[in-house]
Order: sequence, then structure tokens, then C-alpha cells
Amino acid sequence: MTSTSPNLQKAIDLAGKAAQEDKAGNYEEALQLYQHAVQYFLHVVKYEAQGDKAKQSIRAKCTEYLDRAEKLKEYLKKKEKNPQKPVKEGQPSPADEKGNDSDGEGESDDPEKKKLQNQLQGCFRFHF
Repeated sequence: MTSTSPNLQKAIDLAGKAAQEDKAGNYEEALQLYQHAVQYFLHVVKYEAQGDKAKQSIRAKCTEYLDRAEKLKEYLKKKEKNPQKPVKEGQPSPADEKGNDSDGEGESDDPEKKKLQNQLQGCFRFHF
């Protein structure tokens, strides 16, 4: 491979911008950027030919970005109700500790997150 594909470069750029916005405290913008980055990464994994190690690396990053996006989403939801400090990376969100209080289920009922997770799971099919 001599160069990075345009879609992969776009995903990398979006992820970098998301991290910058996250560190700057612009959580709503960071959330959107993380979600868009994951969509681009998933497109690259699914449609652009790469080695298994590259695909595995992209999948791992997608999981990290989805987890961070979910923590930001939880923070933003709770911030509307009562302001608190944001959840730092690597720490469990309050929903992780107490369970999701929206419907009693263990999983989030956010349709966008479920869609991205389903796409990500589709990328985890390994051929032996």
C-alpha cells in the first residue's frame, strides 16, 4: 500500500477532530464526530481491501470510539437534568454502575447506537 484511501483518511481526520473537541469540552460536537468517524471506519473495513491486521485494528478503534460516544451521550443526557462533571475516559459511566434507568434493560435503547453496533458486529465475522 502506497497511500491511505480517501475514506480511511477521512475517518482518521474525523476521529482526531473528535478527540480534540472532547478534550476541549465540546462534548456534543465530539459525539457527532466520533459517530461519523465510526461510520467511515466501518465503510473502510467492509468495502476496501486491507489485511486482517489492519481490519482488526480499525475494529478495535471503532469499539473505543463507540464506547466514548456512549459515555458522552450519557453525560449529555444527565447534564440536561442536573449538571455534573463529565465521565473521564476509562471510567465507568453512572449507567454502567447503576444499570440503564430508561427501560430496565441492560442495553441502551438508543437506535443509532444499536445500528452502529450491528454494523460493527457484521464486521467481526472472521473467516478461518
